[in-house]
Amino acid sequence: MFVSLVMVGVVALAGVDGARAEPSEPLHAVDYEAAPAVFFVATDPIDLLPAARCPVSQSGSDNAGLGCDASLDEAETFVPAADVDELLTGLTTALEPFGVLVTDVRPPPYVPYAMLLVDGAPAETSTSYTCTAASVGCDAIPRNAIARIVPGTANCTDPDRLQSALIAFGSLSGLEHDDDPTDPMYYRGIADGGGPDWSNPTTTFSDMCSNLVEIIDGDDPALTDPLQCPTLYHQANCEEDGQTNSHQGLLGTYGAGPWIEDTTPPVIDALTVPRDGSTLDPYRDELEFDAALSDDNGWVFVRWTLQSPVLIGLPDVDADGKICKSTNRACVVDFELTTLPYYDPALGFPVPEFETLPPGDYTMTLEASDLSGNTIEPVTVSFTVEQPTTTSGDPTGNPTDPSDATASDPTFGPDTDESDAEGGLTQGNGDGASAGDGGGSDGGGVDTSSDGGALDVAQRGCGCVAPSRP
Repeated sequence: MFVSLVMVGVVALAGVDGARAEPSEPLHAVDYEAAPAVFFVATDPIDLLPAARCPVSQSGSDNAGLGCDASLDEAETFVPAADVDELLTGLTTALEPFGVLVTDVRPPPYVPYAMLLVDGAPAETSTSYTCTAASVGCDAIPRNAIARIVPGTANCTDPDRLQSALIAFGSLSGLEHDDDPTDPMYYRGIADGGGPDWSNPTTTFSDMCSNLVEIIDGDDPALTDPLQCPTLYHQANCEEDGQTNSHQGLLGTYGAGPWIEDTTPPVIDALTVPRDGSTLDPYRDELEFDAALSDDNGWVFVRWTLQSPVLIGLPDVDADGKICKSTNRACVVDFELTTLPYYDPALGFPVPEFETLPPGDYTMTLEASDLSGNTIEPVTVSFTVEQPTTTSGDPTGNPTDPSDATASDPTFGPDTDESDAEGGLTQGNGDGASAGDGGGSDGGGVDTSSDGGALDVAQRGCGCVAPSRP
């Protein structure tokens, strides 16, 4: 296994010299309003894959939810260091001023969260001066990255583990190093030893403007590497160019803390699904899945999963006959971000067009969670797509051969309100969900039986409005 630990390194002032300026009023993140986040600290073994082998392509980047790590060359089962529990407590205290949930409970894979790996073995060939491997996430985007800290490298000896972890968190949050000795992001020049001053550790993000510094080049210590983020991401909270304020930057990104404990799952406000146990004619019955969910803290994350043995071997379907659509790029089909940093639940959670479904038995499952990891009781409906027997629009009335369909896979195609011109099953992206007069269940789930239940579900089976046919 090879893990790169040269991502966070320093020195050469990139800002102005002289006295530090007083901070300006805190602002929101550059590209969005402040939004809370989850920082998961792995306290149990975790299976990891190189990002290049991720089951869902991440374009070479991390995805903590799927355990896909861009720093790995081969798969590994990561075992946390013995001091991880102590570190978890320290991180919770240090990040209390911000809207950040520090947790050792891993959220579902469709929930965006950052992951910290606390390694017990030194990386002797690494040239990192911070004992930290963490990409710099400008403006704290994306929010599903993986960071790692180690107890030593070729240029880092006896680090303060908590400060090292805060450097990792700061980097993922878009902070870069500075010349403030009271800030965890403090970084000395090569003449002074390079990197943090481990003899005088600091674990509180400073609320003062300080000069940005460039990290020491991993290959040539006489050189420095340029800053990773445009200066506009740093100077929003300081009047002088080339300066940064770590505390105000984190406030603008995550909002103010402390994190308020939340044990309430999201609520399903409206749901459109086929009637559980129904049999569908692909030319007469509309197959539609749509959901509207809300949460008292604003953010909701979702995964729809369609499964059938008849799907095995088709594109984008796994060995168990599953294909899914989710938030956090946990599925081949994703709920596209139109706002940052998360998908906007006000847009709803529709499953777009099914071009065709082969005849067979199917199960569709809806899962949902809030940012705290509170999940609904999964909603599952089973239905059967029958072999087509007639073509309602065919003037001959001849039986239809399923091979005449234009597509044989259950691709979640583009959202559309138009019916499939070739007779495939389509689902629009309108407001088709409907709610009844009942309340939600304790787990946020929905009874999809014919008797109704906690929520009156708009269920569709045989006899539904037929899509148009040529």
